[in-house]
Amino acid sequence: MHFQQTAPLGVGIQIHSITIMEIAIMKFRRKLLTGSIVAVLLAGCAHYTDKRGVEVTWQPEAVVQLEKGKSTRNDVLNLLGPPSQVISLKEGTVLYYLYEKSKGEGYILIVYNRFDRTTDFDRAVFFFDSNDVLTEYSTRIKSDDA
Repeated sequence: MHFQQTAPLGVGIQIHSITIMEIAIMKFRRKLLTGSIVAVLLAGCAHYTDKRGVEVTWQPEAVVQLEKGKSTRNDVLNLLGPPSQVISLKEGTVLYYLYEKSKGEGYILIVYNRFDRTTDFDRAVFFFDSNDVLTEYSTRIKSDDA
């Protein structure tokens, strides 16, 4: 099918003749261009940091002041602050300090998404007997440059 338009009263001016196929191709190109622009605008990169728990503001050297069998629960609380969790045991208590830090980056595309995530945990666990005397402890603190 072929379209042709002429001016009224037979002036004989001819406007460009367009086939249905050419119209379909133009519409397809317009949709493809619009879709490409939307895809570019929706695509992006992501970078994030997620922190949870009680932030470790003390260094591993701080626990050298603590002595098993001598230091008390109050000594630990005064030195390290409030714990993430207090656990009651039959014969004592546990102070549990946990800090989780995640870093990541990724790509967000329409069809494909990818994220890389690294999570580090700093933790300290202190065991006390029924008299609140320190019986055992263990710590793991990772420095930011490690």
